[in-house]
Amino acid sequence: MKYSTAYIRAGLVLSLILVLLTACGQPKETRADIFNPNGIKEMPVRDSYGTVNVPIAAKNIAVTSQYAMDYMNAIGSDISLAPKPAEGNYVFPPYTSDEQRDKLTLIEGQNGELDLNALAAEKPDLIITNNGDRATYDALTKIAPTAYIDPTLDWRSELYMYSTFLDHDTAAKQFMNAYQQKFNGAKTKLAPIVGTSTIAALSMQENNLILHNNVQNGVGEVLYQDLALKAPEGMTTDAESTPVTLQQLQSMNPDYLFISTGIPNDTAAALSKRMAASADGAIWKQLTAVQSNHVYIVDNSFFNDTPLAKSYAIDTLIDELSAK
Repeated sequence: MKYSTAYIRAGLVLSLILVLLTACGQPKETRADIFNPNGIKEMPVRDSYGTVNVPIAAKNIAVTSQYAMDYMNAIGSDISLAPKPAEGNYVFPPYTSDEQRDKLTLIEGQNGELDLNALAAEKPDLIITNNGDRATYDALTKIAPTAYIDPTLDWRSELYMYSTFLDHDTAAKQFMNAYQQKFNGAKTKLAPIVGTSTIAALSMQENNLILHNNVQNGVGEVLYQDLALKAPEGMTTDAESTPVTLQQLQSMNPDYLFISTGIPNDTAAALSKRMAASADGAIWKQLTAVQSNHVYIVDNSFFNDTPLAKSYAIDTLIDELSAK
């Protein structure tokens, strides 16, 4: 029996509609949905060194740094193992949730380096690292499949690479979209407060002042590019951060100053008192930000160059600047 062309076309259209309707009613297939029915336990994924055979259903995932952990937390990955500094109490950034923190087993370090024997004893299924030292990478691969993501990439490219190892591509895109909405909204809120005033961000490290510049990474990217705030005159654009003296800071003379001191529960008043008692106390007192009471103490993690830290920096700016 022969059918006319019109009937055949109608049947094809109906079939296509049914397929589309069925697809719309189904959840997105994950890597496990696709491969596990065939008994495949791993799949090849590209990292910054080459190809890694990644377990499809990794449960015990390790990171070798807080930096890598931030990226994994940004895409909702369940991290089980993370390094603990050799000295002092382990301090999580303020943007690390209690849930994320409570899931971790912290691995003791030696002289600030990850203890590979301690890591191996925890039997990770997968290791994620931003450590580009090839000897360390090779040692990690003997413990478990290891993915290296080059930290010199722009943060969006890095986030996407991290997401591919856990099949969290959608989460990465959602984070990036949410971040763009956040800084667009923040620009609207901050514009009437700050106007054309200049803003500088510094961290104090062993009594040295480190200025964070207007570049394509770090908190400078958040301040001067995402939020389009005005940088002080004389700021370099060829390094993420540079040491500065109070005399150099005076020549820039920012209207607003965000600074981390590394002192728990420090305040702007306490900082000004210490600075006033220093040899350059007179210069500190002359700064416009100091005289106008626009000095804000921030947590050290304000300067972390990770997706979560960038989002935290925006929240901090809004909270501090909206308070006055």
